[in-house]
Amino acid sequence: MGPSRSDLDNEQVHRIRVLGTGAADVTKQLGVECTVVRRAVGVHRITFTKTPGTFVMIGGYMFSATTAADVKGQTLTASDYTKATATAHGFIDISIWSSTFAADDLQATEHLDLSLVFRA
Repeated sequence: MGPSRSDLDNEQVHRIRVLGTGAADVTKQLGVECTVVRRAVGVHRITFTKTPGTFVMIGGYMFSATTAADVKGQTLTASDYTKATATAHGFIDISIWSSTFAADDLQATEHLDLSLVFRA
């Protein structure tokens, strides 16, 4: 497999995988230099402990579950990225919505895979 190619110079993709826990902090299974904390029903803050660069976009996301139909129709929205300051780390808030457009927590059999794109 050759090097990753992109039309963005110095692109860095941060891949994060979380496992649901219901009404508690999700379990981060993949993702470096970041934390994921539940803030409200369906709302999670991803905070980067090191500045990953300039935020470009969410590169993609996918819900999965032991029973795929359990995540049918779920969607994700996000806040604008908040840049790090001298006293606080940078972060982005994500919101998970059910197929009926209600805020939704991931259950213990459900995952979210998320790619965040930055430019170094």
